[in-house]
Amino acid sequence: MIEVDELNYYLEEYLEEKQEVKNLTQETIKKQTFNISKFIDYLRDQGIDELNDKNVKKQLRHYRRHCLKQRGNKRTTVKTYMMNILEFINSEDVQEEIQHEPIKMKDIIEVKTEDPETAKKRIEKISLTWQQSDFLLDTIRQNGNKRDYAICRTFIDSGMRLKELVLLNKDDIQVPIDENGYYELPNDTNEFIDVYLRAETTKGESKDRITFITYDTLVSLNDMIRERTTKLRKNTNNVYRPIVQRKKAEVEKTRQELFTNIKGKRIGKRGVQDIVKKHARECDMRIERENIDCPVNYTKNVSVHILRHTALSHYAEILTVAEVQSIAGHSNSQTTDKYIHIDREQMKQKLKVNANRF
Repeated sequence: MIEVDELNYYLEEYLEEKQEVKNLTQETIKKQTFNISKFIDYLRDQGIDELNDKNVKKQLRHYRRHCLKQRGNKRTTVKTYMMNILEFINSEDVQEEIQHEPIKMKDIIEVKTEDPETAKKRIEKISLTWQQSDFLLDTIRQNGNKRDYAICRTFIDSGMRLKELVLLNKDDIQVPIDENGYYELPNDTNEFIDVYLRAETTKGESKDRITFITYDTLVSLNDMIRERTTKLRKNTNNVYRPIVQRKKAEVEKTRQELFTNIKGKRIGKRGVQDIVKKHARECDMRIERENIDCPVNYTKNVSVHILRHTALSHYAEILTVAEVQSIAGHSNSQTTDKYIHIDREQMKQKLKVNANRF
C-alpha cells in the first residue's frame, strides 16, 4: 500500500523519469501534473489515508464519477484525466508498493470500440469535400487576412496536427530561403513541396516524417511574410501603398518560427483554433448572405481537427493506405483505413477508362 500523503513524492519521481525517457514538453508535464494532483487532492478531501490493492479501483471509479457529476467535466475530458492517472498508478514504483495488477481503462469504465465502418461514415460526414474546403479558403481570401489563409491552406494541404503546425519553423519547408527571408518558388507550378516534421513536434513518434504542401500554398506563405513586414501607407495621391518596415524586415531575415501572432511571437494552439472557428462563422454568414445551398454548418462542424481529416481524406482518394499512413503519422493502418471512402461512381469511371485492360 501507499499512504496518500506520499503520493506527491512518487509523482515527482514518476514525472522526472518520464520526461527523461520520453522528452516531454513542459506543457505536457504541467498538464499531467495537474491532472494527477487533482486525484491526490480528491483522496485527501475524502479522508482516504492509503491506496492498496483492495481500494485502488474503487477510488478511481469514484473519482471518475466525481469529475462527471460534481465537477461537470465532459466525458472526453474525464477520459484524458483517467488516462494520465492510470499511467501513474501503473508505473513500476507505484504498482510495486500497492501490489496490484495493471489497471486498464475498461476496469474503470466500459470502453466501447467503434466499429470500423461506423468510424468511416463518421469521418466521411465531418470531412469537407474539395468544393467545401475551397469555399472556406475563398471566404478567408475575401476577408484579406494573409496569415489566416496560409494557416488554413497548410492544414488542408498537409494533414498535419495542430501541434505540428504551430511548431513549424521556416526551414522545415524544404525549399531555399532567400536573403530577405522569403521562399524561393520552384519553376514547376505543379510541384509538391516537402514539409519536414521533426520528431519532437509529432505525437508519440520517435522519428521524423514528411508531408507536403502545394506550390500555391508556398505562394501564400510568402504573401503572409510580406504582410508582416510591410505597412499600408497613404501617398500624396491618397492611394494606400505597402511600405517595408525596416525593423520587421530585418527580423524576418533570421526568423525561425513560421506562423506568428500579432506580437510577432510563435503562434499558440489556442490562437490557431480561434482563427479556424472565426472563419468557419464567416462561411456561414456568407452562405446566408449569398443564399447558397450548402449542407455544411461550418460553425458547428469545422475545426482544426476537421481540416486534418479533410486533408487525409483527399490524400486517400489518390494514394495507397500505406502512403496516407506515412503522411498522417498513424502508428497502424487501421487508423488510416477510416479515411478511405468508397465512391462507387468514381470506381465505375476508373473501370470505364481502363476498360481495354479487361
